[in-house]
Amino acid sequence: MTDEGKPLDLSSKSFDQFVDFFFHREVLPDEEQFECFLTDLEGTRYDEAAASSPAVIVNYMTKLFLEFGLIAPRYSLAQINQGIWGIFGQNLRLYELLWDSSVPLEQRERCVRSMFSVYSDFVSNSKVEVMENCFSMWWDMILHGFWFQVKLFERHIKMGDVSKLDSESHRLLDVMFETLKQILGLPDERVQGYALHGLGHLHHPAVRETVQAFIDKHKSDLTPQGLQWLEQCRDGTVM
Repeated sequence: MTDEGKPLDLSSKSFDQFVDFFFHREVLPDEEQFECFLTDLEGTRYDEAAASSPAVIVNYMTKLFLEFGLIAPRYSLAQINQGIWGIFGQNLRLYELLWDSSVPLEQRERCVRSMFSVYSDFVSNSKVEVMENCFSMWWDMILHGFWFQVKLFERHIKMGDVSKLDSESHRLLDVMFETLKQILGLPDERVQGYALHGLGHLHHPAVRETVQAFIDKHKSDLTPQGLQWLEQCRDGTVM
């Protein structure tokens, strides 16, 4: 059913309700997940989502990521994967709130930095050899959103054209680089791979030096295919 055309307002929920909305769900086939997050847990169907308070949602995401090591174990990995795709996927695209100037920049920066805890407190502690793809695609979704945000598109700023970024966007790019570099420093090969993949999509001027230093440190252990992939991360051409 439809809630009389009223949009889904995630900021009207409590933090616990916000968490349950994304994770306390039956796992659906991939082709059904796109639409499922416009339906709440009571079965109410919404036509669209609109936040009455973007700052509340940014703070909820920050709290979720900071406490991910405590919250995520309540759910299956499949539920977590589905929920993260719900948060950052193309339907709700909550990463867009990180570019929303109505939210104080400091709050948005803190949200980006909080993502480190997802990898330090949960992913790196998991015994699962191959994690769900939300963790490898996490930064792809966010960085695609960053480079194709409306205000950059309207100014004809192309991906990687750092010199044309305004000061706020440049600061957010710096914070994402700092966070990914911090994740890269964790002693877990899976996590390092996710960070390198993210750096490959970041298009920050310090990426090349950072990834080259990683290559130099690990060169003796790399296969030709592994070296080629790292070079693509270094050069910003990774898929």
